[in-house]
Amino acid sequence: MNTTLTWIASAGLCAALLTALPAQAAQPGAFSVTETKSAIGNKPAKAPRTKDRCIGPELVDKEGFLYPDLILSKHFSQCRIKDSQLLDKNNKSWTVTCGKMLTAQAKQTNTGDNFHLHIDAALLGGAMKQTLDYEAQSLKRQCKPEDEPLE
Repeated sequence: MNTTLTWIASAGLCAALLTALPAQAAQPGAFSVTETKSAIGNKPAKAPRTKDRCIGPELVDKEGFLYPDLILSKHFSQCRIKDSQLLDKNNKSWTVTCGKMLTAQAKQTNTGDNFHLHIDAALLGGAMKQTLDYEAQSLKRQCKPEDEPLE
């Protein structure tokens, strides 16, 4: 009987500790970001490039996820999040529209201070498609003037 009670108490304590673990979250600051863009229309794919980027607090929500509509709005107008879904504490997905020009599906996965943001964009009703990937490693420092904004 005592063994059973001890086992139940241990299981309850383990469950409480697991649920109390904080979610992984992207925080504003400097990141080393590898950006990959697929081919679109008659433009060839761009080679992956890595740059130090500054992610300001305006780009990160309270759960530690980026706002993909703000990233896309650097290139398109009228970008809005149409739908978002927190899949679990480290994964979130969105549907973003930019006027009548673009519809995008985005998904972000957080691992510690780092994140991976994947965007599948369909232009002109799907006539042209492009994939954008951002693999970001936290530099664990504040932004410097030479760090470029994420776009």
